[in-house]
Amino acid sequence: MWILTPNVVDRTVTMNKLSTLSEILQASGSDLRVYEMGRQIHHISNQDFYQMEVAKQPYPAPIQQHARFAVCFWQKQQSTTPYIWFLQLPVNEQGFINLAARDQFIQLVIEALGQKLNLKPSEEQQQALANNQYIYKPIEEKLAFFNALYKRDTQLAPSEHYLAVRRYLQNDGEWENWQSLALQGIADLVARLDRDDNSKLLSQAFPHLPLEVANKTLELLEHAKLDQQLSHVIASLHQQQLLSNEELASLYLRALAGASVKPLTHQAIKQQLANANSIHSFIAVAGRLWQSLSDPLLLKYFLETIADQNDPELFQQIFADLVFIPSLRCFVLAQLRDPNNSEALQLSITQLIKLYQSPKHH
Repeated sequence: MWILTPNVVDRTVTMNKLSTLSEILQASGSDLRVYEMGRQIHHISNQDFYQMEVAKQPYPAPIQQHARFAVCFWQKQQSTTPYIWFLQLPVNEQGFINLAARDQFIQLVIEALGQKLNLKPSEEQQQALANNQYIYKPIEEKLAFFNALYKRDTQLAPSEHYLAVRRYLQNDGEWENWQSLALQGIADLVARLDRDDNSKLLSQAFPHLPLEVANKTLELLEHAKLDQQLSHVIASLHQQQLLSNEELASLYLRALAGASVKPLTHQAIKQQLANANSIHSFIAVAGRLWQSLSDPLLLKYFLETIADQNDPELFQQIFADLVFIPSLRCFVLAQLRDPNNSEALQLSITQLIKLYQSPKHH
């Protein structure tokens, strides 16, 4: 939580002139580093964050119609250990942050800190900042990857568990001795695939990993950049799982979100959809591989496959999810008017339109 200690220079700031978190933190003498925490985790520039704050730039990939950030800040010339807010703000249908929600959160900050941004808030004020609808707790895997990525980006050492994971991956033949491995250690390795030959090490070990280790690693790989070798390994293992375990195959598919070989990803999506019988396949594509759906033909195939499930609620949920992604919105809406839609897809679209025209949506 945010604990601001007195600055070297004591400055009073006129609160009503501050309209964004960026401005508030700058006025308090803090340095700022921001990460996107939605569908994938990655660093975003302070300028991009500011543009999103003032609704001049849409949040690129809303999740559950919200923008999610990790806002890290620390006092200049003091400790570089950051205070962190895991912040979520609602977005409109075009992906722009709801400014009223932003202002409400900022008001909570102002109420806690008073007229001097450099005063230390009381424990009660800290709790007021922490306990509101705009602060959330990421799931364990995302928290571990964020921690690993932040340390890598700021040249901090990985956790004490990192070397243990490396030793495990190097210890051919001892794959069942995984129980002492820590999730944070795996996250540290995945966040450092481009260092210490980690990508090569993981590529060689992955086919031998026990299910428990493989699953956790796949969940972390969703946020990483995969080189060519690792992309091919994951794609090959995905193909092996397709006919026997659709849910596990969907985990391998999600892990290909950051693959450097895009044709591999497109092919894997088509293979997954050709065998799709459960919601796991559709969530994998919409949730992690949405960027591939900017290909109109693949988007059409995706929507038609969902329509073939004869599940109107599923179609409506996926449609609502995709239409809130700014880069996909025009493609998704264009699909509503495509005269070449299959009969099943056109029926799903008709049901969707009726739903949005019903009184409860007005």
